Amino acid sequence: MAHLTHPSSLHSAAPVARDAAGRSHRQTFAPWPDELLTAFSLRMSSRGMSISRVAMQSDARYALQQLRDARNMGDATLALLADELFRCFEAHQSGLSDRRH
Repeated sequence: MAHLTHPSSLHSAAPVARDAAGRSHRQTFAPWPDELLTAFSLRMSSRGMSISRVAMQSDARYALQQLRDARNMGDATLALLADELFRCFEAHQSGLSDRRH
């Protein structure tokens, strides 16, 4: 069964930045290339697991949980997609990659 996150908590892990006028803006966590995230989302859906693209792009803990779940489903293609997404996450976290994969 998919890990469900209450909509009000989807952005809880996203840092909040303030501009010069003091207005807050959520910073997004989105190291995923759009095509890769789309392929992952569709493959998860084909296995009966709906994911939130918004949460995948704004909540690192949610995203990593979905990648872990995907690795444990016994679907080789899904595991490869999860591995590639995790490599994007690592590159983003390490600061070694300024570009999207």
